[in-house]
Amino acid sequence: MKKFSLLLVLIILILTVTGCRKQVFDGSRTSNEKQFILDYAILSKSMTHEMELEQGAVIDVVIVNKSGQVDILVTDESGKELYRGDNASSSEFSIEIPEQGTYKFMVIGKKAKGGVSFILEE
Repeated sequence: MKKFSLLLVLIILILTVTGCRKQVFDGSRTSNEKQFILDYAILSKSMTHEMELEQGAVIDVVIVNKSGQVDILVTDESGKELYRGDNASSSEFSIEIPEQGTYKFMVIGKKAKGGVSFILEE
């Protein structure tokens, strides 16, 4: 009986601790077939958007990291990474799309303040 009680207390403790990680987003989001733009006062969650892109398309990327940590991941439909920025610093660059398909853009914030944009060049 003591083992059961100890196990129950342990399970409750684990659920309480893991449940305390709040998913927070205070900001704005614009996402459509040509862009994925996030501006945030606080980002402590993962946000994703998918775009159907043609081979040779160019995505302009702007990362503004004022505080906290932001991780960026861009993958093709098979999960192959086109870009990965762990604890990304403020920067501007372009990504050329190697082949037609659906691409996933993921921004993961940890108490982050700033913004990220992925915009298809016209």
